[in-house]
Amino acid sequence: MPKLQQITTAPELTFDVRAAGEAGAPLVLLLHGFAESMHCWSAQVAAPANKGYRAVAPSQRGYSPDARPDITQPANYHIDRLMDDAMAIVDASDYGGARFHLVGHDWGGSIAWSPADRYPQRIASLAVLSRPHPNAFNRTLQMPDGEQARRSKHHKAFLEPDAADTVLADNAKWLRDRLAANGVPATAIERHLSILGNKPAMEAALAWYRARGAVRSA
Repeated sequence: MPKLQQITTAPELTFDVRAAGEAGAPLVLLLHGFAESMHCWSAQVAAPANKGYRAVAPSQRGYSPDARPDITQPANYHIDRLMDDAMAIVDASDYGGARFHLVGHDWGGSIAWSPADRYPQRIASLAVLSRPHPNAFNRTLQMPDGEQARRSKHHKAFLEPDAADTVLADNAKWLRDRLAANGVPATAIERHLSILGNKPAMEAALAWYRARGAVRSA
């Protein structure tokens, strides 16, 4: 049965995780996307455990209250730091040097592409949902028909100073509507909001986007 645990990777970084399966079994690391949390994988972590794997799904940097460095410093939320977190969580779970299976959804998929590229010797398999390879995605953003740029215009809205207030306004109506439109059950929405339904957490979640925007404007 999945359990809520914590994994500390550094003195200032402790991640909340959902985990299942026997310690030492082949590892599956699952990375959630934006406006989600470790609860994104509530229905999935038990499946690999039942097949003899160890599944670990963390609430990532900014989402875990004890892994929330200064959000005013974009470098703290650069995608390289998020990738470092993924590898550090694996190592802190006693899989240092071992190969593991990596799964990512949305922003978690963007993060997952990086260790697959940089540490192929560590990746036993890679599964990415709802996120193309970053190079392919960037190319589509530049296509003359503008279709992908139109579909991704909400990314720019997340860079606005009041983005957290907008997302959380009216009992987080924007976020509730977005998740519901994507088929997320009401009970799962409440679990995500138990983590993200406050301004410090939402500001930290949006810091992922702001870090990316800072790099592109540099």
